[in-house]
Amino acid sequence: MANSQLIIVESPSKARTIERYLGKEFKVLACNGHVKDLPGSKLGIDIENDFAVQYEVLPDKKKVVNTLKKSASKASSIFIATDPDREGEAIAWHVASELNGNSGKISRVLFNEITSDGVKEGMEDPRKVDLNLVNAQQARRIIDRIVGFKVSEFLWKVLYSGLSAGRVQSVALRLVCERHEEIIKFKPEEYWVVEVELKTKNGEKFVAKLRKFDGNDITLKNKSSVNELLRKLENSSFFIDSIEKKEVRRKPYAPFITSTLQQDAATRLKLSPANTMRLAQKLYEGVELGDGEPTGLITYMRTDSTRLAPSSIESARSFIESHYGNQYLPDKPINYSQKKKNVQDGHEAIRPTNPNKTPDTIKKFLEPLEFKLYNLIWCRFIASQMKPSVQDRTTISVKADNAEFRVSGSIVKFDGFRKVYPAMETKENPTLPSQIVEKDELEKDTFLPEQHFTKPPPYFNESSLIKELDKLGIGRPSTFAETLSRLNKRKYVSKEKQKLIPSEAGLTVNLVLTQNLPEIFNVDFTARMEKELDEIESGDQNYIHVLNDFYKPFHLSMTSVEEKRKDIKESLTEKTDENCEKCGEPMIIKWNRRGEKFIACSGFPNCRNAKSLDNDSEPQVIEKPCPDCGGQLQIKRGRFGRYIGCDKYPECRHTESIGTGISCPRENCKGEFVEKTSRRGKIFFGCNRYPDCDEATWNRPILQPCKECNNHYIEERFNKSKGTFYLCPKCKTESEQIEEVED
Repeated sequence: MANSQLIIVESPSKARTIERYLGKEFKVLACNGHVKDLPGSKLGIDIENDFAVQYEVLPDKKKVVNTLKKSASKASSIFIATDPDREGEAIAWHVASELNGNSGKISRVLFNEITSDGVKEGMEDPRKVDLNLVNAQQARRIIDRIVGFKVSEFLWKVLYSGLSAGRVQSVALRLVCERHEEIIKFKPEEYWVVEVELKTKNGEKFVAKLRKFDGNDITLKNKSSVNELLRKLENSSFFIDSIEKKEVRRKPYAPFITSTLQQDAATRLKLSPANTMRLAQKLYEGVELGDGEPTGLITYMRTDSTRLAPSSIESARSFIESHYGNQYLPDKPINYSQKKKNVQDGHEAIRPTNPNKTPDTIKKFLEPLEFKLYNLIWCRFIASQMKPSVQDRTTISVKADNAEFRVSGSIVKFDGFRKVYPAMETKENPTLPSQIVEKDELEKDTFLPEQHFTKPPPYFNESSLIKELDKLGIGRPSTFAETLSRLNKRKYVSKEKQKLIPSEAGLTVNLVLTQNLPEIFNVDFTARMEKELDEIESGDQNYIHVLNDFYKPFHLSMTSVEEKRKDIKESLTEKTDENCEKCGEPMIIKWNRRGEKFIACSGFPNCRNAKSLDNDSEPQVIEKPCPDCGGQLQIKRGRFGRYIGCDKYPECRHTESIGTGISCPRENCKGEFVEKTSRRGKIFFGCNRYPDCDEATWNRPILQPCKECNNHYIEERFNKSKGTFYLCPKCKTESEQIEEVED
């Protein structure tokens, strides 16, 4: 072992795969992601000393670091093979710093794909840690920490604690909120579409739409203008003015990059960006395909380059020729140019590592969602090297005096790349007459006027928001999933039928930031910062200069808003016409720590009277008196979820958990299941003797004996296929409904 070579990767699954490829002379260990970061309780950046960073080994990584040090001391050489991107380079730098990186025996290697060839190719090209990449990551981390730390603290002071702001996160929130405001303010406008049903001399019927009048595009805004037009055309003669036929070619899409993969997975598979990246990570790191050898199925999934290795193109072309025929194979390989500026071209596009591992042949080794994502990536890659699809498009122009009507239809002449990567939706083609020539007279059957109203722009969904962020140059594709997750986690947005709807808290936070820090949380500033981070990576910018250029105006802005903090806080407090029934002071609407509004006395802290904002809802009463004061017990909601409290609060502070009447199922435990709330706000049911008993379930227990095993309760469960159903947790006997208990 003293002469062994050590390789350090990020994940244990990748470590096992690589160790099998390289043999016994290599020992492969995992660092499990970042081992060092800024401290959690303080800023950790010495701004006055060129932004010197106080990195600390993460508490849960101390054992990992000690293990790495112990193995490194015995190794003849060390290769750090963390992920091939900025974050991976920063992790490599931190690991190297802990393992005496100046010893001369530490090298950096990159694995673009976790296959036998990909690993061996990476091992043949060791290098030093790229400090430009590290500095780009450091600059991003420092800026994000300063913005998050300072602005979040400001939000806590003017709204409530627990809020967060971020350089990219808050601009993404701004886009969602501005779209929401645009939709709310939108005023629909009436317009009409006029079609006419026509018949040829051979009796073929078809429908054409009015496009122009007097040679100009026409807009009909009301019924009277439609009636006037129809009167003019009532006795007009209709005839075929022109028949235009042309071939329409649709080129294949480029292979996936991170952002387009997230967009298509959201649209086609209904996967969240976070789920997409989690599944892609697993496909990249390796899956066992029945021979006991884990194999990486796709290349690295964090990339914004559409470049493909020549060998992968040849593999795709060979597969297309043998499985689909020469008619689908272009004469020359297709190379995709980069349409975006500042593309990081260090990695290929996302593609299968071996096109011959078709989705169907490995389906049995993959989880259902893994299969769907691999199938999407495989199909997109193969389609990218196929011929365009070809359609024959026919446009018929019909004239009647000064009016021009048109109808168009297409038929597929050659499916091309669509054979592998079909369109999501196929538009219904109108019926076109076949036996017509120009100047043929037509018989008018009837006019078909139809009223419409203009529609607002659609709400963003996860796919369209990622597309917009990518187009505007806000954030990196590798961070989009995390950005959207944070918006959901902070409850700034909710997802309703795939639409991203800003919550009241999200709208308020956005209002505070855009009104008071407009120069920080805007698209141009964020996109410019992203461009400068790319320039640090390429060596064209010094990261200290970039940090100074950012911090000086940011500091001035924060100083200005701190001076106005009291006024900002007061502006967010809503007045009511109600006076406090306890002290007579005006009642106001405030925010609580959960991001909910409530009515409270303005005389706080001298008067602590407060109540729900929903005055129409009566508190749920418990049919027993308070054991401390005899008052009325009610179900209330607090910081940690629902609980039972006294209506005499704050004079009486008696509280208790909401019981279920179901005894804890653990043997020899005399506790009872009570309703609890997790840190993330999700309700679960656990024993009231915790921590002595940690029995718990996410499923609502129902006091009804199981018919099969006589267990004293069953559980309410739900899934998409069955809906709500009931299951005994002990014997798993299922029933569709609970029995009604007779009084």
